[in-house]
Amino acid sequence: MSIAQKCVYPAIYNFGDSNSDTGAVYATFTSVQPPNGISFFGSLSGRASDGRLIIYYIIVAISF
Repeated sequence: MSIAQKCVYPAIYNFGDSNSDTGAVYATFTSVQPPNGISFFGSLSGRASDGRLIIYYIIVAISF
């Protein structure tokens, strides 16, 4: 496989940890206090994160 070829995966599964699973608080309490993702592409994400997570950067790095 050439380095120039893109990796092709039908899906990527991330089995959450403290760096990637930001939905547990929201699922439990249904109210996440600011920053609650307000600057995540201009709308609320409903997560306890204000931006992209490491999994997004991994996906971009492998050209998913």
